Amino acid sequence: MLACMKRRLLLFSSLFALLLLTWLTLPGLHTAQQIGAKALGLEVKSSANNLQALSTAAGFKVVRYYGDIPGPRGLAISRAGLIVSSPAEGAVYRLVDSDHSGSAKSHLTLVDNLIRPSGLEIHDNWLYIAEADAIGRIAYNPLNGATQGSYQRIIHDLPSGGNHWRRVIHVGPDGWLYLAIGSSCNVCIEEDTRRGSIMRFHSDGSGGEIVARGLRNSAGFDWAPWNQQLYATDNGRDWLGDDEPPDELNRVTQGSHYGWPFSNGFGATDPDYGNHPDKPLQASKSPVHGFRPHNAALGIIFNRSDSLPPSYRRSAFVALHGSWNRSVPDGYKVVSLQWKEDGSIVENDLLWGFLTATGRILGRPAELAQGEDGSLYISDDFADTLYRLYPDNRVAK
Repeated sequence: MLACMKRRLLLFSSLFALLLLTWLTLPGLHTAQQIGAKALGLEVKSSANNLQALSTAAGFKVVRYYGDIPGPRGLAISRAGLIVSSPAEGAVYRLVDSDHSGSAKSHLTLVDNLIRPSGLEIHDNWLYIAEADAIGRIAYNPLNGATQGSYQRIIHDLPSGGNHWRRVIHVGPDGWLYLAIGSSCNVCIEEDTRRGSIMRFHSDGSGGEIVARGLRNSAGFDWAPWNQQLYATDNGRDWLGDDEPPDELNRVTQGSHYGWPFSNGFGATDPDYGNHPDKPLQASKSPVHGFRPHNAALGIIFNRSDSLPPSYRRSAFVALHGSWNRSVPDGYKVVSLQWKEDGSIVENDLLWGFLTATGRILGRPAELAQGEDGSLYISDDFADTLYRLYPDNRVAK
């Protein structure tokens, strides 16, 4: 009897392992990437002392700006200070640098009881907040940081299930409110056509329309100040090995399709959906720059300050959150992208050291904001820390 029970247990265990392996390799069903590397045991929690492990490009210094908000993510800045969202807390905070030392000492709650807030934007005395399923706003004074009235949701019923529920919002040069909505899956045909797109709305939340499709997870976007063109990061799909496909930087234009889920990177046919009958007839647009595969390019911001070294005049900065499923971790840094006169883009490290030589993960850069003095503020939702990267020839306030 005991031997029979052991055989049955072994058979059950084998069948379970086979089912689990099958589920993990299905292209569009698993949600491991939403769980992230912490749950998979790939990361080690950081501490404030890890600042000494960080290195910067020449001409910059870095300080720990604040460290008392769980999972800080979205950023927005005005003269009243830095605003931070915490999806884990369901709240948005304003940081207070009470002694003007260049590091915040406390934080104030601006809005709470939110559903996983992420993206933030300040525009025309409004603070816009992107929740997982809605966009809302509250009257905000950018000079003294005071809110007035109540928080009101102006865009409702955004798709929020599955993967990529964080929302990014920015107001463009045209005055429209732009919103990136990531896919619900690794690779699939979406039932809701808003998934895998960038949309735009009037600033009051009306008139929503899709700007571009085929963007699996554009977790950051901004407009180049020298030509007002929209650029967006995009995270390539998983489960094609360590070295495919690249993450992307796309120049986004109205009505364009950027490939997902039918092609990856610079036009490579997807092995699962490359010949799907829903594949659009229009040719997909290739990225203008490729990041290393699985680096998870998230927030991007173009330099708008004359305080940085001259080589950064036509540059953007991108947070690479870091890989979660490569056999060897990669990414975990902030890079600069410099536009050359011939139109080429050169990538260089700007802030690194979040990944040690032994593979220990100390932090994961997520979003970026730039102050009037040129300082870059960086959220790290793994180390629960915000950093300030500033030119070392001046004390940034």
